[in-house]
Amino acid sequence: MRGSKVLVCALAFAACGDDGGDGSGAGNNGQVSDELEGYCIATFTGEHDILNLGGDVALHAEEGQRYLLTGLPDSPALVYQHQDGAFDLELDVEAAPIDAPCLAEGAALDSEYVAFARIEVYSDQALQNLVCTIEKFTRGSPTMGFGYGYVADNVYEVFLGGGFCDGLASGYVKATRITIGDMGHVGVPVLQLFRLQE
Repeated sequence: MRGSKVLVCALAFAACGDDGGDGSGAGNNGQVSDELEGYCIATFTGEHDILNLGGDVALHAEEGQRYLLTGLPDSPALVYQHQDGAFDLELDVEAAPIDAPCLAEGAALDSEYVAFARIEVYSDQALQNLVCTIEKFTRGSPTMGFGYGYVADNVYEVFLGGGFCDGLASGYVKATRITIGDMGHVGVPVLQLFRLQE
């Protein structure tokens, strides 16, 4: 059974260049880490540029590079994995030269939510009262649902669906900022990942 679809978004903006972000720790160009092998992956069979909303190159993928997939089956996106979290990039499956068994018509998939960084969850928007911490690579049930909405000052309200933090329904987190090249990406680093049913 496929996991329930839920809106998971990320803001992309031109980086100001004063946060010291240089993409360090992303030396593998955002490809899947060993800890997350086994989930749905797209392997590039040739070079390909993925553009952002402004028409600039967000990611230059080379032949043989492998990226996690999210948004299946209706809105496939690549997951760019970074030491500080992750963000997703819309994937044009008709144009991209990829090998991705999970994108085959009729593929039966399972899913779960995965935290891509250590996340501190607070009960208040001011981030004063720490409720719990979600450790990196913690998995959550696909039936729980997960969503979030921007509040202000890079603070998000997260809707945990009871799948993390001992059944907590919602809380507040500080968004992760990841700078790759001259682009900054902000988002709560929890994404829905998929795998082929056995």
